[in-house]
Amino acid sequence: MDTRADVKAKYGTYRTKDLILAGYDRMAAAGLTLENPLVDGENYTSTLTPPPGHGPRHPHA
Repeated sequence: MDTRADVKAKYGTYRTKDLILAGYDRMAAAGLTLENPLVDGENYTSTLTPPPGHGPRHPHA
């Protein structure tokens, strides 16, 4: 994820990398593992807006 040195030089960080790692940290803190998978709304709440499966491409969800 550290391939664009010009971006890091300009902004000091990689926003996408930081968001991905923060998401993994939230999942780890929720205790998610292969044996205890993610169930949105039960053991983990997504920070995505709109939630997965509820956007304009999914009008009947």
